Amino acid sequence: MMEKNFATEFGGAVLAGGTSTRMGFNKALIEINGEALISKVTSSLNRAGVMDLKIVGGESEAFTLLGHECLADEYPGEGPLGGIITALNYFKNKGKKHVLVVACDLPNISADLISKMIENSMKEPKSIVVPLVEGHLQWMHVLWPTDVLSTLLKSFSNGVRAPWKASKDLPLLRIEGIDPQVLLDIDRPEDLTQVL
Repeated sequence: MMEKNFATEFGGAVLAGGTSTRMGFNKALIEINGEALISKVTSSLNRAGVMDLKIVGGESEAFTLLGHECLADEYPGEGPLGGIITALNYFKNKGKKHVLVVACDLPNISADLISKMIENSMKEPKSIVVPLVEGHLQWMHVLWPTDVLSTLLKSFSNGVRAPWKASKDLPLLRIEGIDPQVLLDIDRPEDLTQVL
């Protein structure tokens, strides 16, 4: 039953449109143990059962060469909310009810956490499912119901660019008790040394 739900209701998107300014080069293509960071992220999503997957924004030619399917960011340069809206719009049109949207710079992303988020989403399908780590909601690793698209678009057209701000009137389901290492993101060269 789980499998059927995955296949029909869930899409996945990896946001790769960031400029990597603090890193100095495109972090999505950094190799960790011989695998591009972006491929590490997508294979975790696949292991959790999210098979219909798109990379949003970034260097689509390079990602396509790695075997990924890409989606052009409808709002390039407008930050992660634009990428989230792009993904929700695409998958909503395909009849998906939920989209897991994650950043491309999470080397330890865990199939277990994704499965847990999906299970929780099935119990509360109208809620945005967000991990809570050390008191902070992790807006770069969220399971979005596609029904929130109109609310997000309205905020976006009013100049809101932060996903948390665009979601402030929407139902949230927090997932707690997560190992912070799972959602470690690579922003600076020194973050890389932790992973390598």
